[in-house]
Amino acid sequence: MQISRRSFLTAGGVLIVGLGLDGPGRAQAQTVPNADRFLGKSLVPDVVDSFLAVHADGSVTVFVGKVDIGTGGRIAMRQIVGEELDVPLERIAMIEGDTALTPNQGATAGSYGIARGGVQLRQAAATARQALLAQAAQRLNRPAGDLQIADGLVSAKDGGASVSYGDLLGDRAFNVKIDITAPLKSHERFRFIGKSLPRPDMPAKVTGHHRYLHDLTLPGMLHARVIRPGALGATLVSVDESSIAGIGGARVVRIQSFLAVVAEREWDAVRAARALQTKWTAGTGLPDHGKEFDSMRASRVVRDQEIAKRG
Repeated sequence: MQISRRSFLTAGGVLIVGLGLDGPGRAQAQTVPNADRFLGKSLVPDVVDSFLAVHADGSVTVFVGKVDIGTGGRIAMRQIVGEELDVPLERIAMIEGDTALTPNQGATAGSYGIARGGVQLRQAAATARQALLAQAAQRLNRPAGDLQIADGLVSAKDGGASVSYGDLLGDRAFNVKIDITAPLKSHERFRFIGKSLPRPDMPAKVTGHHRYLHDLTLPGMLHARVIRPGALGATLVSVDESSIAGIGGARVVRIQSFLAVVAEREWDAVRAARALQTKWTAGTGLPDHGKEFDSMRASRVVRDQEIAKRG
């Protein structure tokens, strides 16, 4: 059968055109090239090297235990480090949430990524700045108070000699513990913090190239949907597996009253979950609202666990 474009659209069809703004790429655990070269680095949360690395070309790699979950952390963390080190943001690479490369900064939860993780990172960068100033003072034979930093270059305030971060440290370790008393840059001198800057994650997201967790595929991976009863306490009586025989590759998984369907394609698993014919007992239902707390107190203890112990 042939149908014209005009007839198709008149009948209510929808034509979707996708445009790719850049070439195809494969999903990677880290976007920093050759990130495995950092394997074996310090991960101790009170050491500068756990958070920062300065390279021979003057660029900086930041190691962050927090991850960007749509909160803009990939640009915000760079702003924090760029501010304290006086390094342009385009020279800062960031590795996030890699347990082999980044310090354990705890769970990521919304704004706490900056409120906690960012504060740690800022103090590490401030400590690194002081260490670099001390090395420059020794190299230039000038008091640290006579030196200034701009764009990763330490120079004398009177316009004398200068030395870059790359020349001072280039790919070597700081070997310095984080100093919680290291002075932080005052807000009057901020160049990056407080500004709305382009987020590095946005181009891939708006062009459909960003790889989310839902895009993860593994060899032989199946998609599943759990089938739940209609009432609390209901148990499974029977399952008619033939009811999903028409959905290719869909299979039933049953462990007593736990029931699920699996399939190679996620939509097939969704269809199978809707089509599967089951029979359950009536169940007990929910307790009377007015006696809810009494019901909770009278219920059987499944597990007695001590969540925290202090003192």
